[in-house]
Amino acid sequence: MAESQASGTQAQHPIVVPSRSDDLLRTLTEPVGGPLGKRTSPGITNPGFFTVERVLVLIAAVSALLAIMTKSHCRTAGWVTPDQESTVCWSVFPNSFVDDRLGALTPFFSEGSPFGHPVLAGWIAGITAWLTRSAGDGALRQLAFFDLNAALIAMVWIVTVVIVARTAGRRVWDAAIVAASPVLIMLAYVSWDFWAAALVGAGMYLFARKQTLWAGVFFGVAAMAAPYPIFVLLALVFLGIRTGPVAKMLEMVAAAAIAWLLVLAPIMAINPPAFPDYLKNLFAAGPTESSIYGGLNLIAERMGWSTLDVGATNAVSGILLLLLVAGLLAVALYAPRPPRVAQLAFVAAAGFMVLNKGAEPWHAVWLVPLLALAMPRWRPVLVWQAAILTHFIALMLFRSKVLGDISNQHAIDTPYFLIAAVIGAVATWIMVGIVVRDIFTPAYDVVRRGGVSDPQGGILLLLREGTVSVPDAAEQLPLAAGETPIDNAEAR
Repeated sequence: MAESQASGTQAQHPIVVPSRSDDLLRTLTEPVGGPLGKRTSPGITNPGFFTVERVLVLIAAVSALLAIMTKSHCRTAGWVTPDQESTVCWSVFPNSFVDDRLGALTPFFSEGSPFGHPVLAGWIAGITAWLTRSAGDGALRQLAFFDLNAALIAMVWIVTVVIVARTAGRRVWDAAIVAASPVLIMLAYVSWDFWAAALVGAGMYLFARKQTLWAGVFFGVAAMAAPYPIFVLLALVFLGIRTGPVAKMLEMVAAAAIAWLLVLAPIMAINPPAFPDYLKNLFAAGPTESSIYGGLNLIAERMGWSTLDVGATNAVSGILLLLLVAGLLAVALYAPRPPRVAQLAFVAAAGFMVLNKGAEPWHAVWLVPLLALAMPRWRPVLVWQAAILTHFIALMLFRSKVLGDISNQHAIDTPYFLIAAVIGAVATWIMVGIVVRDIFTPAYDVVRRGGVSDPQGGILLLLREGTVSVPDAAEQLPLAAGETPIDNAEAR
């Protein structure tokens, strides 16, 4: 992978310094010496040992350690309901180890396995459960299973930060949004969803470098970890329709389908009913409390009204997701300029997160790497993350009330949970709205300031062979206070 001087190699281009133009970052950097001076040249001068990527890796490593501290109570006292919910240290890993009998059954391969998470999560859970055999039985092995999965996610987190830094062009510092994310510190070890986010990030990196077939492979494997990469793929296909390379987009979809089948093939060969049963259970499952439909059902139950049954929930969610696809197509085709890849990918992932019936607050980990590339502005990003964490904490306290019937001192009732859930959903839609505004008015897009095309555009920048799309001069904005022309520069 080619690197700039910021990563320790020969300088090619200056890099953007967000603290020069982002008001919040400028304020936050004051205690440690203030924003970087105007006369310095990041990416041109040699930074010595502490290159941007190494600093980002250090930040991510510290964040990963802080994340494990959020689970320290449960690691000591065990994952017992309602204590694990009331102390907000709940995680899928240890609970799945017990509930899905991972010590005895391998997900998707063993007949009778009750594992209800996606196929890639089943592969990871099966392998890590096998690796913890020497830890004995009971609580010790459960703890070992959690620690091993958390360690793997910590490594994936660091890799994802590097990938985002290299995908962001000259805005390498935007990867700090992933490295120091409060949402990831709180939610990274809650589920296996970080694997999907990392694989999609790798797919974006490869797509930006015109490696569309390999990008498709990563998107296909990611679709076995979560459904939202399917919508990201659709967004890319729609951009291909807008800009021309439809054949390349279809090749990428074909590569994704082949990779998807390769992950599934061993399961179909050894235990053919497992995957159809998983899909059947998925469609038969009711909506989660955090979804739109689950929230409506909670209100209906409290008011004595009729609730949405599973069939109605599936129908309504299916219609809304089809409308999301139609919206992605409309934005891709009718925006004044083709949206940046990260922008439309974020809108696709965020829309799916809110509209699907299995919505959970920890699905926000899908969005953090995409948001770092789509809208790297710290103030709205941090406000959105605060709303997501409010939703998550409220969900844990609500579950402690429902599952443990404990006092209100360590739990909350339905109305308070619903308020927090609405705050999280509205905050996500606001972020979508801001990104869509940036798409239709590129002058607001901090990445396109100064005439940038799309750092992740890859082959979409080739309107015809040998011709690169040229930015519109109308995208120019006056420089922000303290901002230099270098801060507005970006790889074309």
